[in-house]
Amino acid sequence: MMKKFINLFAILLILTACHDMRVSDRLNQVDTLIVKEQYDSAYVVLNNLKGTAMTEEDQAHYSLLLTQLGFITDQPLPSDSLLDLALLYYKKVGNNEKLADAYYYKSFRSRIEEDYPQAILHGKEAEQLAFNVNDTRLQFKIAENLAYLNGLCDNDLLQLQYAKKALAIAQKIHNKNWMAYTYNKISFAFANLDQHDSANYYIEKSIPLFEYVDNSDKPGYLANIGMLYKNSDSNKAKKYLEMALSYGEAPGIYENLADIYYLEGKKEEAYKYWKKALSTSGRYDRDDIIHSIIAYNIERGDIDEVSKNVDEIIAIKDSIINKVKNDTIKDLQLRFDHEVAMHEADKKLMSAQRLVMGLVLVMVLMALYIYIRKKKEEARERDHQMQLFAYTTEINQLKAYKNDALVQIRELESNKDLYHQKINQLEEDARNAEDAIQRLNKDIKKLLQDEAPKLKKGKMLYDHIIEGKTSVSWSSKEESLFNNYYAAINYQSYNRLRKVKRAAKLSPHNMFYLILKEMGKSDEEIRSIMAISQEGLRTLRSRTKPKE
Repeated sequence: MMKKFINLFAILLILTACHDMRVSDRLNQVDTLIVKEQYDSAYVVLNNLKGTAMTEEDQAHYSLLLTQLGFITDQPLPSDSLLDLALLYYKKVGNNEKLADAYYYKSFRSRIEEDYPQAILHGKEAEQLAFNVNDTRLQFKIAENLAYLNGLCDNDLLQLQYAKKALAIAQKIHNKNWMAYTYNKISFAFANLDQHDSANYYIEKSIPLFEYVDNSDKPGYLANIGMLYKNSDSNKAKKYLEMALSYGEAPGIYENLADIYYLEGKKEEAYKYWKKALSTSGRYDRDDIIHSIIAYNIERGDIDEVSKNVDEIIAIKDSIINKVKNDTIKDLQLRFDHEVAMHEADKKLMSAQRLVMGLVLVMVLMALYIYIRKKKEEARERDHQMQLFAYTTEINQLKAYKNDALVQIRELESNKDLYHQKINQLEEDARNAEDAIQRLNKDIKKLLQDEAPKLKKGKMLYDHIIEGKTSVSWSSKEESLFNNYYAAINYQSYNRLRKVKRAAKLSPHNMFYLILKEMGKSDEEIRSIMAISQEGLRTLRSRTKPKE
């Protein structure tokens, strides 16, 4: 009587306090009351808001709270029409926290209706939205819900994963009520995975937290503990199952006690508990229980009782077959929708793969074409270099021969009478050499003009330096053209310079400097030709210094 008076007084205080509050503030107050588990007071505030003019945001919040209270107090609304309005609004404004909460209750609705695939789908949507939300209560109930759903669907590994996630959240804020439930779920997941040592470890951790379990859940909580001990310690199993009965009857408790007593050889005691289970169980529980009773009655020779039970089994089977048919039709539709979706996805994926493969093939072919073209150009340029080198080498040899002939002529001029024939021969040789030089120069000119334009440009730059002209600046390309021409006409010198290991990488700029030095140019001339400062010259000298 006193408790009712206190609750009534509290409700009156809330009504008085709410009178002058804004709608949004009153809705926030309902949130607080729900967290404090003061559900009657929360209902009072919501009922007083009926018919009140609300903004779209307040209407969405009101719908979500009314849905939430309905599920918490086992009085769910007849449909999700209000919840769907809240979902649409929170999607529109991008409120992930409220949207995650709404999807959680959509999952809860599907779970009650035993549409577990849809329940898991909504639960995953809620999980994704709540990932970055700073609301541990929301994150816990989403993880706990997914653990429960995966347990129902025999997805034991996923049940364990989500139960552990829920436990981590509970331990983080030291909520012993949450820890109790999650220890219980984790132990069941390990038991289903045949990891009984781990199952026993977690069930032992759950027992001291029994006092924090809600009263309505205590029978099921103790029954779970008893069921886990059923195969390992029958005395402990009976202890917790009988404790569960002291908090409330349930068919599963009677059935498990019957199984234990039957295994112990106490068949009369088992029969008594089977009969008690049968008086309260649903159709799926009744099937297994009746089979056990039939086996016991056959053993006793009670044919009349067996006949009655067989008739009941047939009735149950017909009911189950109808349900299985309905479930099969639903599964076929789901499978069809899934296959259609997968087929469309595969078509899009194959199109994308073809496009990507086509692009990759084009890119490979382009790269291969560029590579081959570059190699052909390099090979052609090397051929031109070697041809020019051969011409230049022959010219140098002829010049040497010509000069040697002229020297001999000058030496023999004083003895023309004695060596007249020799002089004539040498003069003819000199003329022949000059003719050959002219011919080769024409060949060089033709090569440069018609087949090797790059070497022609390099020759122009080389002649520019030989003539003593200065340049404002040299581009990297011009330096490379000059270097390539020099390599063609002085291959031994170029190759010797290239093979020496230097302090820095031998770039075209550095090679240009080394060639100028090789040509005998002074530092002042090099600075003028390359248009660089004294500091720049020192840097070049340092970079091209041979390694010790």
